[in-house]
Amino acid sequence: MLSRVRLINTLAGKKPDRIPVFTLIPFGIEKGRFVPAPFHGYHDIDDWRKNDPLYQRLVERMDRECDNIFLFKPACIDSQNIFINPEKISIHEKTESGNKTTIVYRTGNLQKTEVYQKGSGHLWITEHLCKSMENAMELAEAEYISLECDLQTEEDKLRELGERGISWCTIPSPVMSVCRLFDPQDFLMFSAIYKSEIDRLMEIAFKRTKKILQTILEGTSSPIIRFGGAEHATPPMMSPYDFDRLVYEYDKPLMDLCHSMGKMVAVHCHGNIRHAVSRFMEMGVDQIDPVEALPWGDISLEEIRKITKEQITLTGNIQFSEISSESTEHIRERVRDIIKKAGPERLIISTTGTPPERVTRQQFDNYNAMIDETLKYRI
Repeated sequence: MLSRVRLINTLAGKKPDRIPVFTLIPFGIEKGRFVPAPFHGYHDIDDWRKNDPLYQRLVERMDRECDNIFLFKPACIDSQNIFINPEKISIHEKTESGNKTTIVYRTGNLQKTEVYQKGSGHLWITEHLCKSMENAMELAEAEYISLECDLQTEEDKLRELGERGISWCTIPSPVMSVCRLFDPQDFLMFSAIYKSEIDRLMEIAFKRTKKILQTILEGTSSPIIRFGGAEHATPPMMSPYDFDRLVYEYDKPLMDLCHSMGKMVAVHCHGNIRHAVSRFMEMGVDQIDPVEALPWGDISLEEIRKITKEQITLTGNIQFSEISSESTEHIRERVRDIIKKAGPERLIISTTGTPPERVTRQQFDNYNAMIDETLKYRI
């Protein structure tokens, strides 16, 4: 069975020939071949991935044997572009210090600062655009023109992907677009103090996201729209009430739109998902990742499967920290345990994160152990 068919069958609740395995390692496609690269729509400040021989070998194995999900993010719906057209942001200052590059951006009276670490995928936002609710409301009421949604490059890549996998077209939930206007701690405080203002920002983000999403749905051949941002409203940051108010109420209509146009819906959500997973069922979600069960989350894998039943495909839940620090036998046992507790149907074995810098030998061996053990199973 070809990888694309295997993944589609798994997501649709049909029986594949074996359990799919997805490393979550970012890759690109050049002249039909998989190559080390950041997720499409994201970027690194240098080409550290292509200079990492172990990364290269893993990507080559993914090309040959794994079930690959090509993740792309259309620029027109990037979370930072929901409130500001990037044409209105300019680089005010750029400085180099050791292996770090600091870039200061400005739009009007607002400023944000990003720090990139060379030789890795690390990017820190050390200064957010909005330091107060007044900043955010001023930004929200300013003239807004969205970016044109040109999906041709993405469609070209998907044709190159062919039968070796499927794609996730990833978009921000409205809560992500609002949260990332602020320092995360400020957002948590403001969401409690300025409820009407946050509701106003959420409504703006929702309307703009829906309009752009409609265009994407009409133009993408990707079978899945993957929402990111729900984790901003899970415990201990926020309560179940907040999750319903900021995620369920705004994401469900967008997911309904996706389903009405024949697309499946995926959700990326780290952390404590006991309440969230029940809401995902009500929202009609088809896939969730990375499914962080106990002891990393607040719910067991058996409970997650009991809730999701025949509806949701689970993608996970080997922690990247395990890939980085545990033995190969531990990884093999984790694969067996995940299959026992959650599967084997409607299950994709995967990790919870991606390599943030050059791949160590231990990580390389553990990725291969995860692949080897998963490939043993037939359904």
